[in-house]
Amino acid sequence: NYGRYATFQPDESVYGSYYLHSTEPYAGAYRLGNPWYSTDETISNGFSHNAAENKTYYQLKLDYQREFDRHNVSAMVLFNRSSRAYDNRVEYRYQGISGRATYAYDNKYLTEFNIGYNGSENFAPGNRYGVFPAGSIGWVISREAFMKGTEKWLDNLKLRASFGLVGSDKISDNNDDRFAYLQFFQGGDGYSFGFNEFGSGYDGLKEGNFANPNLTWEKARKTNIGFDATLFNGKLTIAADYFREHRYDIITTLSDGDKMGYPDIVGKDAPFVNSGIVDNQGIDFELGWNSTIGKDFRYYIKPNFTFARNKIKFMNEVDYGNEYRQKTGRRLGEHFVYVVDHFVYDQAEADKLNAMNDGRGFQPWGELHPGDVVYKDLNQDGKIDDYGDRTHMGFPRTPEIQFGIPFGIQYKGFDISVMFQGSLNSSILLSGAAVWDFPSYEQDQYGKVKHMHLNRWTEATEDVATYPR
Repeated sequence: NYGRYATFQPDESVYGSYYLHSTEPYAGAYRLGNPWYSTDETISNGFSHNAAENKTYYQLKLDYQREFDRHNVSAMVLFNRSSRAYDNRVEYRYQGISGRATYAYDNKYLTEFNIGYNGSENFAPGNRYGVFPAGSIGWVISREAFMKGTEKWLDNLKLRASFGLVGSDKISDNNDDRFAYLQFFQGGDGYSFGFNEFGSGYDGLKEGNFANPNLTWEKARKTNIGFDATLFNGKLTIAADYFREHRYDIITTLSDGDKMGYPDIVGKDAPFVNSGIVDNQGIDFELGWNSTIGKDFRYYIKPNFTFARNKIKFMNEVDYGNEYRQKTGRRLGEHFVYVVDHFVYDQAEADKLNAMNDGRGFQPWGELHPGDVVYKDLNQDGKIDDYGDRTHMGFPRTPEIQFGIPFGIQYKGFDISVMFQGSLNSSILLSGAAVWDFPSYEQDQYGKVKHMHLNRWTEATEDVATYPR
């Protein structure tokens, strides 16, 4: 199987008057701006724009299938290669070989084995390919002899389990991070090495972000155990799963967040590395009911529920010396914040706090005044700073619980469907206009206040205030 797809999209607009700009060949599209009108019809602001894209996909597949007696055997081998080119970028290229073998006995005992040998351009030749096996087993209990008699109400009951290793070659969403295993250089600035005939200086070269030739696939071991059941002639369906994922060799840069990157004196960010371990586990449950009333009216409802919780096992984190400050052992995406202790009581307390640390103050954000927030000094060193006074609070940003309730009805040729969905165990930090009083685009103090602002601190409300001055 071979597929090729190409597009050429001119970037064009229609406004003003246009004239032929150039007769030189160019593999792109011509777009001219609105000309300056003059007696000699001089054109200005003309330029060309290329928006072509080319995709190529090769696939070669070999299938085998045989059924004899109560046995069913199948196998497949697949080779694929893809390339994508657009604008002036180097082609994106991937290729791999995958295989699958299945065996079923009497449609009762089921096995499947998969393996992939995948290559990615994102890694150096010695680390470019990864092997990713997976297997699954199934047992259709409802077909067993000891289940005889349950067929009146039990249509199907299957236990299943799967285990596998998967890989990811994604480095980041930034195209500039491609080929992180190669060392790039870029034009220097601030010093010239001689001058050209026009008097412009020759810039030197400087080292770009550091490369890592040992970078390779991020991996995850996945386990899934569950069952499927169908009852009452297909009216009731039940599916439940327990899943577990162990991610390791996570592709990350040590310059992010609280990781141990390079000191500032190096002048460059740390390279991308395979470092980090995160475990994730949870349950998934779905219950469905599909039935009819009379001849023409059908309805269904299919609520679902998912709970998942992760834990950072390793992340090359800075050692803060305080358990409450460490992210290792916590959930991915938890918020680490300062904890409010109280509002400044009066001017005497404000003066005392501002005089601490040789006049630098208790908090590093300027002078405190009555009604300002005072944060908890968690490490009790007499000052508030990022190093020792932030701690985890609330839930991660990504919800741990998600649920939905699809519902629909059908009557003859008409149907209506509704979907209710929601999430729990999620915390979002509000900032900017979401928390400002009298918010506006330029912050010129007009607009509406929020309910939380109504109980702000004043001398009259200092004992009951829940919002600073």
